[in-house]
Amino acid sequence: MQTTIRKFRTLILIALVVMPTGAYAGGVEYLTNQSADYIRTFSRNAAWDNVDVVTFNPAASTFLGNGIHLSLSNQTLFGEYSATYKGKTYPADVLVPGLPSLQAAYVRDNWAAFVAFTIPSGGGSLDYAEGIPYLEPLATFASSSEAPTEGRFAGSSLNYGIMIGGAYKVLDVLSLSIGARVNIAKKSYEGEVTYGDKRAELDTQKDAVGVTGVFGLTLRPGFGLTFGARYELKTPMTFTSTTEAVNLVAQDTWAGTPLASFANDATEKRDMPGVLGLGFQWDAPLGWTVSVSYHRYFTEDADSAKDVPPSIPESGLGAYTRGWDDDYLDGWDLGVSVEYSFLSFVTVSVGYIRAVTGGNSDTYSDFEYALDSHSIGGGARVQFSKLFGVTLGVSRTFYSDGTGSLAVGFDKFDEIFKKSVIDVALGLHVSI
Repeated sequence: MQTTIRKFRTLILIALVVMPTGAYAGGVEYLTNQSADYIRTFSRNAAWDNVDVVTFNPAASTFLGNGIHLSLSNQTLFGEYSATYKGKTYPADVLVPGLPSLQAAYVRDNWAAFVAFTIPSGGGSLDYAEGIPYLEPLATFASSSEAPTEGRFAGSSLNYGIMIGGAYKVLDVLSLSIGARVNIAKKSYEGEVTYGDKRAELDTQKDAVGVTGVFGLTLRPGFGLTFGARYELKTPMTFTSTTEAVNLVAQDTWAGTPLASFANDATEKRDMPGVLGLGFQWDAPLGWTVSVSYHRYFTEDADSAKDVPPSIPESGLGAYTRGWDDDYLDGWDLGVSVEYSFLSFVTVSVGYIRAVTGGNSDTYSDFEYALDSHSIGGGARVQFSKLFGVTLGVSRTFYSDGTGSLAVGFDKFDEIFKKSVIDVALGLHVSI
């Protein structure tokens, strides 16, 4: 039961990480939708026209012009998740009313200092009102041979990222940046399930803090061309669990089981993978702009198993539990956009992104299913004056179905996982 809830929670957590904010990213544990301008284009790695570049192309902050620049965005996400098992579908509706991001920069001649508040992963909550398929094999943790008659699982995941840094224009055409981001992550899981006359409950919170470095380069050789590059180092993250359980077997027996990382005071090492971002933009004549952005997510390198000292068991209470599956490959995404500016203050755009997470049938489960996707988006930015502008973006993500397997005793049964997400984003921009 507790495992069920945990697994469900993990599923929800990953769903939030990959769905709401990571809906457009090829990273299992990374969200690229961190501004309204990103939602309307899906390509900001070589942008230089708004202060959200602090997140996507930080070295370009020196090209914003002298003064203080602020950008505040919020995203509202609607979606549906489901797992189908033995002919029954377990649905979960998703509503994330607020997914905020804030970027700010102070630019003086060749120098720029910047800060950003974003949600690099997580970003929402998920509620399976009818439970999840894993409730069936989890009956053993409730010491019951009865089938689950009712169950519910809900979870949330938030990773607050606070970045500070600076950039310097080495040449009129070349700028470099360096920064550091603190990640404060919280994952919550709660659920209950009934087996016969026994009701099992689980309530867990996992907390972790990690720091990473972010490096950038922007080159603007002329002819309307801009090239951007950004590299984020792997972020070490070790989660510690705080757990309350009712009608489940003793937590000191969870070692070596899927519940190991949920035991009270247990730790789980799940580093955020390093990220390489590359971009190209051409500000063409007659108001047209074309851009391409690429991300590579080094998920294989984030596999925590190799980081656990030989003297420490891979799982168990108070020890490291493996947070990554060896079966994951590196993920990637590729976005393209076309923008058109007219009336000197209105820009409209369309964008597309293909995301490949590196997950497969060996990684899909109730715990986590990071599905490949195609997304389309569009919107407009209206610059009312040099001081104030507004961005509106709307996108839809189409996920490929994923098939995994669930073991019950000596038998295995297929599970089919589905997702769909709509994102509506609004951004406000101020320059002083």
